Amino acid sequence: MESGFTVSLWPLTMAAATLALGLAVSVALMAAGNGQLHQQVATSKQSQLWLDCSCLHFNERNATQWGRLAINASQALGAKNNCLMIFIAGMDDELVAFRLEQLQLRPGCLDSVDVFPFLREPVIENATLAADTFCQHSRNRSATPIYSAGRLLGLRLRFQQPPTDLASWNLTLTASYRFLKRENFRTDGRLVPHSFCDFYFFASLSGEEGSVGQGYFHSPQFPAHYPAHIKCAYKFIGRPDTHVEILFEELELPPVASGGCQLDALTLFDAESAHMSSVIDVLCSTRPTRRLVSSGPDLLLEFNASSNRTAKGFRGKYKFVQNELVLPETSPPPPPSAVLEAASVAVRPEKLQQQLPLAAKANSLPTEAELSKPARSFEQCKQTFDSRVNKSGTFDSNQLLLAKHALGGVLIGGSRVLQCRYEFEAHPPERVQIRFHDFNVPTEHENSTGCQPGDALHVVSEVRGRYETQELLCGAFLPKPLMSNGPRLQLQFVGKYPPAMTNKVQYYGFRAEYRFLTNYGIMSGVQQEDCSFVFNSSERISGLFHSPNFPGYYLENVVCNYYFYGATDEKVVLHFTYFDIEGIGTCDHQTASDFIEFSNFMSTDRKYSRYCGKLQDFEMRSDGRFFRVTLHSNDRFVAIGFRALYTFEAIPVNNSIVDLRDNASMQSFVSLAPSLPVINLSKIIFCILYMHL
Repeated sequence: MESGFTVSLWPLTMAAATLALGLAVSVALMAAGNGQLHQQVATSKQSQLWLDCSCLHFNERNATQWGRLAINASQALGAKNNCLMIFIAGMDDELVAFRLEQLQLRPGCLDSVDVFPFLREPVIENATLAADTFCQHSRNRSATPIYSAGRLLGLRLRFQQPPTDLASWNLTLTASYRFLKRENFRTDGRLVPHSFCDFYFFASLSGEEGSVGQGYFHSPQFPAHYPAHIKCAYKFIGRPDTHVEILFEELELPPVASGGCQLDALTLFDAESAHMSSVIDVLCSTRPTRRLVSSGPDLLLEFNASSNRTAKGFRGKYKFVQNELVLPETSPPPPPSAVLEAASVAVRPEKLQQQLPLAAKANSLPTEAELSKPARSFEQCKQTFDSRVNKSGTFDSNQLLLAKHALGGVLIGGSRVLQCRYEFEAHPPERVQIRFHDFNVPTEHENSTGCQPGDALHVVSEVRGRYETQELLCGAFLPKPLMSNGPRLQLQFVGKYPPAMTNKVQYYGFRAEYRFLTNYGIMSGVQQEDCSFVFNSSERISGLFHSPNFPGYYLENVVCNYYFYGATDEKVVLHFTYFDIEGIGTCDHQTASDFIEFSNFMSTDRKYSRYCGKLQDFEMRSDGRFFRVTLHSNDRFVAIGFRALYTFEAIPVNNSIVDLRDNASMQSFVSLAPSLPVINLSKIIFCILYMHL
């Protein structure tokens, strides 16, 4: 054939034969389910999920000494795919302490070592982020141990163009490891239900002389690095005759480039609420060990990790210490009006003079039957909180107990009956949120969940001029946060003094914090209008978002939108750690269901069905840089809602990540592998015909 590009036409029969051959080849390819094509697809999928490497496992146990591991060039030379994985595995109740002692690698990062302390199983995917990566290092690192968050710690060694001559490959990795009991790093507090790292610490009822309770508290995942972009609250609740002492034994946060604590920091408040107390200290760098002491019985420690970098965190010891006993001077008891004033009870003087004489009469207090209607007129104790006066504050039943001699004059069943109503007035678009700091009101009997109307905190509402109870709160556990559907919320406490306790907790009553909010209790994102929040990757690449008032019940008749905007080379990944939306079946109006809607657009996306009911952990992934999540609730029933972690991930290009984020501790177990390819028969036929034209 002469040089040049020549096109010749084959006879029709030849073309038909070629087409038949192409069809036969295509059908044969598709039919070879267990043949070569299937193996190639499986191999391709596996190469995108994880790198098939040679593996070594270590679990040598010694209670007093460190185990040893050593890797040299002779072990690495024959490694599969030029990579070697090492897994150190302890028992379920253990952590791994890993100490890299000597590391000799080739210059130019031809050899590298990745450390994975956040594994749940002995598998390292390509999408799994390493906590540390070492290359071109040769130094003693015995002073810098690395701790796992669970029972597993993994290493991955990669070698580019390994030498064929062992004499020219000076590869050395020497390390030691040890297994530690997880219980030694347990926070001795009570985890707030449905929270990640919020704890309560209570003074013990009968402690040693001079001390009424002590223990330890740690940053999340300690001694491993804590996750990025978290906020934790450690609330220490003491008895009136105690104070709190804090001593940090370890404190390691990311270094601060300039003065101040702009990023990760620990803030100590001299009370149980940050809204009502002064700051004791702010810690963001390692300081000489010193003791921090509260002036009163309570203390709040807030840990705010707002940067992408993380560190080991902190380990602290707390102790409730009794104050020195000071005998008060003898003085006559104050008049009833002074007691009421001290208890912040709003009563008109002339009305008080009329009511106090009646308190000594048997019919001045309600009977047990009348107590089942707690919203009856009882003006002797009524407190009103107006958002125009204060946007936040605290209230508690102690104020009522202090005034018990003025308000309760007759015994019923051996106890004085007390009542007090708390009215909250917001101004649109504000809503009222109540969060309980302490709570213990006896139930019907021990190990019961039933409330007695005459000994409970009532959530009441006004219907046609009458007050009706919506919910009864009792027990020894903190109730979920409350939020009003409108500008008003009313609570009424009905109790007895002395109380007939049904559990071993001696504290009686409640302490709570109120806030007038416009953001529905949603603290993340940027609020646009009403219940709409925007999350931009330019401001934060990962974080948490949740339903209104979480972990309390979300509101009726509300539509909340969450908009996620990534960069042009990013997608949005949502991991739901809690999901409980009132609804059944298809989650539509026919079943009177609330639901969650997902969409890649501002309008409805037919790719996704509606979600409702109780669901286990699951993930949603956007198709592009934008994603929308919308909560729709009706006026029927409500549930707790949802909580999720959002992450803006770089889009893979040629099996590599476009942009690597500096967020080592936020472990990702999401595969970046695409779905199995679908063979397009028409394209195969066209390619075969074109090759023969």
